[in-house]
Amino acid sequence: MESIENQGLVQTLSLVAMAIIALGIGIQKLLKQWSTTNAETSVIEMMHKEIERMGTQNAKLQEELSKLQNELIELNNQLSKLSIENNKLQEEVSALTLELNSFKKLAAIRKIKVQQ
Repeated sequence: MESIENQGLVQTLSLVAMAIIALGIGIQKLLKQWSTTNAETSVIEMMHKEIERMGTQNAKLQEELSKLQNELIELNNQLSKLSIENNKLQEEVSALTLELNSFKKLAAIRKIKVQQ
């Protein structure tokens, strides 16, 4: 009977030891998963912060791009006005050149008449 009791005690101790080992393994797995989850959470938080930073930067860049586009439109308008003014001045120069040539011809004709 003692041997049955000893066997029962050994079995009980074996079960307790196995339960402790299983509990230890379970705790190790839980800690590993928790640290993995914690690391993943940390990476996700960093990614969210970076996305927010990039969104803010994108908004600033968009605002500056809009300003540059407005300046470009204004510069194109000024260039157009200056081109029109340049064409008018070229027409005036051509007209003045023709008028000057006419005066030169008249002066030459008068000089010839005076000499005769």
